[in-house]
Amino acid sequence: MASGHPVDGESPEFYLDLARRPREAHRRANALPPDARIPAVRRLLGITEAVKRDPVRASERVDLTLLTLPPQVEDPPTR
Repeated sequence: MASGHPVDGESPEFYLDLARRPREAHRRANALPPDARIPAVRRLLGITEAVKRDPVRASERVDLTLLTLPPQVEDPPTR
């Protein structure tokens, strides 16, 4: 898991962090070209759904996805 975020799955901080990181991943994915953006967004939607069943595992998946996305992106143009 990314350093600095709680991993217990019960604390409010864990869920605040779990809400923030997928937003960041979506922001990065939306800046990708269409051929890379669509699969990345689909993967993130699956992770979002998984949060309901297994938040700790979903948090791990968000971490892995963030590692595959470019770290610094400009905000994409509004469509």
